[in-house]
Amino acid sequence: MNDTYTPREEKDIQELIRVMKAYLSRQYPDGKILRNFHPKMHGLLKGTLTIYNDIPQALQVGLFKEAKQYDVWIRLSNAPPKIQSDKPASGRGLAIKILQVEGEMIEEDPIGFATQNILMTTSPILSTWTIRLYRKAIRAVLFGLWEQLRFAINPAHWRSIFLTLKYAAKHDNLLSQTYFSGGAFKHGPDHFVKFVLTPNNPALGYSLEEPRSEDFLKEQLREDCQKREHAFTLNVQIHKNEKDQPLENTSKVWKADLVPVASLNIPKQDFDTEERVHLGEKMEFSPWIGLKAHAPVGGINRARRRVYKELAAFRKSL
Repeated sequence: MNDTYTPREEKDIQELIRVMKAYLSRQYPDGKILRNFHPKMHGLLKGTLTIYNDIPQALQVGLFKEAKQYDVWIRLSNAPPKIQSDKPASGRGLAIKILQVEGEMIEEDPIGFATQNILMTTSPILSTWTIRLYRKAIRAVLFGLWEQLRFAINPAHWRSIFLTLKYAAKHDNLLSQTYFSGGAFKHGPDHFVKFVLTPNNPALGYSLEEPRSEDFLKEQLREDCQKREHAFTLNVQIHKNEKDQPLENTSKVWKADLVPVASLNIPKQDFDTEERVHLGEKMEFSPWIGLKAHAPVGGINRARRRVYKELAAFRKSL
């Protein structure tokens, strides 16, 4: 896969970064700038990732080369760039930071030691599949009704709008959702994969006695984590051909079996503390913080590398 930027992509990425910086400066004039993507954090959870010992031999590379247990941080959030109620249909995010990994890194983690980041959402696709479309959609999302109308009247954008609406959903419980990596990743020298995180208890719902508040997802998460432990299964889907598993076009759901490779366990805990909230807001996540064996591929992932790094630096500078 080509990891270099064309002149057109370079121009679009620079404009994307400029637009996002302008939005953050306007949205947070008092100086405390939240992240542009997934700013509403529900919780930062401690957990463990246990690599299975019966993974197919061809997949035993990088993070998955041997059966092993890692400590992890798990950040749960709402996907939209603006903080809003949990009640409307939307996407949710789950980002995993796997600690103390071994191997050659793409980018170092500001946390101070080697980590593997896996960023996921409740949508199986990314509805903008080119960098130019990504730039136009972000501008429409950030800058209000007029920009949204300009985006919506262009027939070339209609599929992106349809897919965004199709995969937005109302969610009752963050621990019962399936999460997807969206973009594809190398899996050693011979394979490309996508990650899919499936819940071990998909029947979990809303169980609080009071009506749903604007922040009910965090309230439900806090209640669930205080009562008992929870778990997910981390799976990979393997790229075999461009028709069924396109690498560049992130708007198409991959048709591929799920191959379980690890379990993600979340012990009982109280995450709603000042220290944990501060750590969750400070922590950086990027698909490019990780092992070269699992390097992201595709145009959207290439854009994310520059955008995430520049915006993180911008937030720190103010």
